[in-house]
Amino acid sequence: MGEAKVREIKITLPEELFNLFLPSEAHTHLIRAKKELLLALRALINARIEMLEKKEEKKEEKKKKIPVE
Repeated sequence: MGEAKVREIKITLPEELFNLFLPSEAHTHLIRAKKELLLALRALINARIEMLEKKEEKKEEKKKKIPVE
């Protein structure tokens, strides 16, 4: 069997038409959910940055110059 082909279909609706299908309460909820998703992604990115910075600090600590007489 070969690889399955994937096609993406994107439908764009004017906001006025979108609001006809979706009650305002649901629209507000979706906007807040989108914001929460973005905040979660930000937290993941920040955690990864911190982990990389700590790794760099540990490497710098290991490299100490020892005076030779």
